[in-house]
Amino acid sequence: MAPFVWSFRGNINRFLIDVQILQYLIVLVGLFNLSLCLYEDQVGKFDWKQNYVGKIKFASFDTVSTAKKIIVATEENVIAALNLKSGQILWRRILEKGYAGRIRALGGVTDGDLISVSGGVPAIVRAWDLATGHILHEWPIAEQNYDRIKYIKWHIKDGTLHHILPIYNSGVEVTSYDSKTGDKLKTRRVSAPFITQETDINTIFGAGAQGPYLLESVLGEEPIVSISADNNQRKRILLVGEVSIPIQRDIVGDAMLYIVSVDNEKVLLETTYKNGITEIVASELLTSKPMPNLSISVTHNALLSPTIVSSVCPRQTRGVTCRHLLASEDHSVALLQHNKLIWAREEALANIVAVEIIELPMSDRDQEIETEFDQKESIDVDSSWDVLSMMFRRVSSQFKQAKTFFQSILSFTPQQSNQRIDLVRDKFGLHKMIVLVTSTGKLYGIETRKGEIIWQLRVPSIRGFAKRSDAIILYVQRGSRHFPYPPQCALLAEDRKTGEGIVYTFNPITGQPLDGLVKLGYRIKQSMLLHVATDDFLRGILIFDTRNKVHVYPESATTIAASLAKNTYIFIADQKTGILSGYSLSYSTAYELISHKVWELHLSPTNQRITHVVSKNPIERVHSQGRVLSDRSVLYKYINPNLVAIVTEGVGYTHKNTLNLYLLDAVSGAMIFSIMHKRVRGPVHVVHSENWIVYSYFNEKSRRTEIASLELYEGKIQSNTTVFSSLATTKLPIVERQAFIFPAAIEFMRETITEKGITSKHIIVALANGGILELPWMMVDPRRPINPEIREEGVIPYMPEIPIHMDTIINYNQSIFRISGIYTSPSGLESTCLVFVHGLDLFYTRVAPSKTFDVLKEDFDYYLIVMVLTVLLISSYITKKLASQKAQKQAWK
Repeated sequence: MAPFVWSFRGNINRFLIDVQILQYLIVLVGLFNLSLCLYEDQVGKFDWKQNYVGKIKFASFDTVSTAKKIIVATEENVIAALNLKSGQILWRRILEKGYAGRIRALGGVTDGDLISVSGGVPAIVRAWDLATGHILHEWPIAEQNYDRIKYIKWHIKDGTLHHILPIYNSGVEVTSYDSKTGDKLKTRRVSAPFITQETDINTIFGAGAQGPYLLESVLGEEPIVSISADNNQRKRILLVGEVSIPIQRDIVGDAMLYIVSVDNEKVLLETTYKNGITEIVASELLTSKPMPNLSISVTHNALLSPTIVSSVCPRQTRGVTCRHLLASEDHSVALLQHNKLIWAREEALANIVAVEIIELPMSDRDQEIETEFDQKESIDVDSSWDVLSMMFRRVSSQFKQAKTFFQSILSFTPQQSNQRIDLVRDKFGLHKMIVLVTSTGKLYGIETRKGEIIWQLRVPSIRGFAKRSDAIILYVQRGSRHFPYPPQCALLAEDRKTGEGIVYTFNPITGQPLDGLVKLGYRIKQSMLLHVATDDFLRGILIFDTRNKVHVYPESATTIAASLAKNTYIFIADQKTGILSGYSLSYSTAYELISHKVWELHLSPTNQRITHVVSKNPIERVHSQGRVLSDRSVLYKYINPNLVAIVTEGVGYTHKNTLNLYLLDAVSGAMIFSIMHKRVRGPVHVVHSENWIVYSYFNEKSRRTEIASLELYEGKIQSNTTVFSSLATTKLPIVERQAFIFPAAIEFMRETITEKGITSKHIIVALANGGILELPWMMVDPRRPINPEIREEGVIPYMPEIPIHMDTIINYNQSIFRISGIYTSPSGLESTCLVFVHGLDLFYTRVAPSKTFDVLKEDFDYYLIVMVLTVLLISSYITKKLASQKAQKQAWK
């Protein structure tokens, strides 16, 4: 009995050990299954990123370090180092946003120390490592004169920081500090009684016999002042010192000046731009002797009225080599050397104000097929076509296709086409063209596959509406699906001189102007794109001027606009006066469009200021009209295409910040819903889609970011099953609302969109830390029940805080900073949405909120499925034979 017991115990021990080992294996396998990662070969396969620094403000060549580079500081509060040979960013440091990070001065590079001054109250002085961009030390300067903070100037030279403060009607106070330690060295005053509150230290106006004069400081390595006269037609320079030395030579008034050292001699560089040619003329500063070996003349599209922001002329074995860093009016940056453009950077892409994603055209072969089967061309108008001619067209078309096929097989050079081979529409609609409009009036066309700039053009002398750089409007009047008509986009802006409206039309695929720049002759108050196209598939633009007169561009679309006038309404929100108004065109005739005001709403601008007016995406489609409840009943959505969300911010009666959200019908002027949040402030971001609204704000009481969501329903009875009418609907919707805690600061939000609206909605959230979060709608669903026992399909129990999972960050480790906008566009696949993010950087990717349910995976085993189908086919044939033989034998029994 004893041996049996001992053997039984031994088996039990071995069994327990085996179970423990199995548990360890299960945990280990589980860890591998839970780890989500991105393979190295997948990085950049479906996305791309481009980094920028912004408009150059200060620049200096680093000639001290081993690796030569250019140090720049920009208007976007960025300090960066650019590669001297390629212009690529070596390192980049982004300072605080807004006024707190505004860079006031940059210097010390020639001495091996990079010193920057940023901010205002207090000003922060930082010392940077030139090689890595790391902060070595920083110290603040407490400013005592808050009222004159914007007039204070800074100057860095020989390791000393000079703080220059104007004292009106007296002079200038200069305080010197040690740039490394922050120790105050000395303070002195310079008499200048002509300085008043209207005087700028950099530019001083004076009067004289040939005046008035304009005095400006000249950039470079020597204290020089330029004196302009005759309405800036000519200028002279003055060498400032203990004894000022005037240079007795007239200089062209529009020439930009820079002083550079060449072999310890000072050289004056005069930069002029005329008829697309940039000329840099060098001459000795004191003697004005020309130096033709250092003069440059270059023609390049990347240069537009450039100025030298930094220059260096070192002596090498082949002689003196000058390198000039040029900054253009359109914010582009270029490096010139020996009449050659070494590289150029399109820094205007750091300030994008309008985006559209356009489908690419068909290939030449598809266009021939489209032409062959075009219904308009197939109509036998004069009975001149017969069967033989149609057969001839078919045979010639097939012959061209066969010829192209054999040329591709034999690697023959095909006939030159009017379009690039790679700029054609793919079968899934993923390859498109991104059209970008920047604040400088420069337009770009970027293809989505690699992020390559295909074309660029400049629209001269334009600005945003109401002197705002972010109010330029871009319309797509005709897409690429209407061959042989070319696609067309229209740009609406203001003339920089007169303030009147302009329209600029161009081809978004090639960048070629169509009608060019058209001056309208009136100021634009509101505009909208007609939803019905003309016979040539061109959608007209309805323009509302400041005199409440309606215009149509182009005029050929006036007939279409007049036929739609009875059901056309225009909504206007005036941020200055706080007046919301709606106009109708129902009194229009066939020859003239007449507007009349149908409703008006006043929001007091003193207590609340309009900050956001958000409407739905005009190309959005709603697939499901209702929501199925747990009792199998249907709760119908309140889908009002005319609903507009208006956000106002202000101070309440208790002197606390308040935020108001209004849901307004833009046609009838009816107030559908309103809500007030107390002790809440911006930044506010709003997403309006289908029957729901999601908006974020900062809660001052709890000191956290919160997301609130609203969902509107008609009820269990749908008022109209065909077409929604704002004038016929009188019943207010049922509003479901809920708020959530979001554990990060938000910079922008935008919803995903697909072609048919079948795919689930996700919200693309730009985080302040550089991440882009793909947030499912179910996480902010206001119908999430507080009681977890209440079950409903597609609804999860309520939790106050929304978690951020790292696998939902669609840009993984590629941080995108200073995000100013997100644009989403549908693709040819219903499951896929294209996402373009712009700000200081550009990022493009595609997301699938409901997974890729309409396309096979790339690693799908085609050979295996073919083998399985073959085996099944053979097996079914053999089984059929065996069954027939068995039936025959049974019949003979």
